[in-house]
Parts: sequence; C-alpha cells; structure tokens
Amino acid sequence: MKRSIALAMAVVTGIGVAAIGQLSISSNSEATMNKVVNSHSLVQADKSSEDYKSYSALLGENYDKAFIANMIVHHQGAVDMAKLALKYASHNQIKALSLAILATQSTEISEMTAWGTKWGYNKTGGQKMKGNNAKSMAGTNAMMMSSLRGKVGVAFDQAFLTEMIGHHQSAINMATPGLKNAQHAEVKKLAKAIIIAQSKEIKQMKQWQSAWGLTSSAMSDSMPGMNR
Repeated sequence: MKRSIALAMAVVTGIGVAAIGQLSISSNSEATMNKVVNSHSLVQADKSSEDYKSYSALLGENYDKAFIANMIVHHQGAVDMAKLALKYASHNQIKALSLAILATQSTEISEMTAWGTKWGYNKTGGQKMKGNNAKSMAGTNAMMMSSLRGKVGVAFDQAFLTEMIGHHQSAINMATPGLKNAQHAEVKKLAKAIIIAQSKEIKQMKQWQSAWGLTSSAMSDSMPGMNR
C-alpha cells in the first residue's frame, strides 16, 4: 500500500513540478497575466460567482488585505479536508493529492501570514464575504467539513472530490482578479500559482470522478431507490 501511495504521489508531484516550472518562466507583465488567466488549459473563474464579483471590485491594498485574510482561512479549509482524506479515503490517489495539498497550502498560509505581518495588515479570521446568508469563509469551511465527517471509503471519496473541486474553484474565483488588481508582486505571483496548480488538480479530480463512477448521477444509478 505504501508503494501505491508513493507511486500516486509521484504523479501528483509531477503535476506540481510542471506547474511550478510554468510559473517560473512567466513574467508579471499584464500581457503574460492575461494569457495565463485566459488559457484554455486552465480552469476559468466563474465570473457570475459572488467571490469573483467581490474581489473584482477591490483594487490595490484593498484587494491584498481581503485576499490574504480570506485565502488564509480558505487554505486552512483545504488543509483540514486533506487531513481527513489521509484517514478515510479509499483511493491512494486521493491520499497522495491530499499530501500535496497539505504541503503546498500550508507553505502558502505561512507566506501570507508573514506578508500580513510585514505589511501591517490586520490578521483576523477572514473578512465577511457576500454569498448565501452572508456566510463567513470559516462558516463555509465548517459546512464542507460537516459533509465529510462520518463518511469512509467510497462515500468519503465522492464527497471529498465534490467538495474539493468546489473549494478549488472558489480559490480560482478569488485569485483571478488579483492578476490585475493586487498591489504587491508577491500577491500577484501567488494568485497565478493558485490558478495554475488548482486548475490542474480540478481536472485531475474530475477525471477520477469519471473513472471511478463517483459523479452524483453515477452513484444514483448504482443505488436503486436513491432520490435523484
């Protein structure tokens, strides 16, 4: 089993290395940023989402402050879900992806926390974001964790992939406006890295959903009597 996890981790790590390589050869010019965000190889931001609309309206330091405060909380949600996956997922590929998420997003949390301190931003539990019932970022994370608790094996895998795909999409919605709107080069670079890495992970998770029959419709078809 350890060998299987190691092999799966090698695949996920390879994806991460490719993303880093793509990022390292890119400049922070506006033309390059536009090319990145409009690339057909990447998952596009949902411009109808409240996340995208809220961050698109913020410029300069206002964007940076909101992005750092909320992305720290957002990343922590992914880290918490990944820790559960290491215990309860049935597929080694999901466990390997979770290790990659833990490593990458824990590092990014540390970076953002250091920037917030360096730039004198107020560190809080995340600013309130618009959305259904004005849920806070932490509240949204709690709801996602609740959907995973009590599940094991295939049931956990299905819930994890559904929640993490949505969670990654939300991060892309938050990060995309930062390619133009952020004030600090560090924030722009991180926004770009998030878009590249999480686009690849979304595509990989969707492939697993299809290959393992873990889409909602596929699971309904395999369970007679289940509400559709």
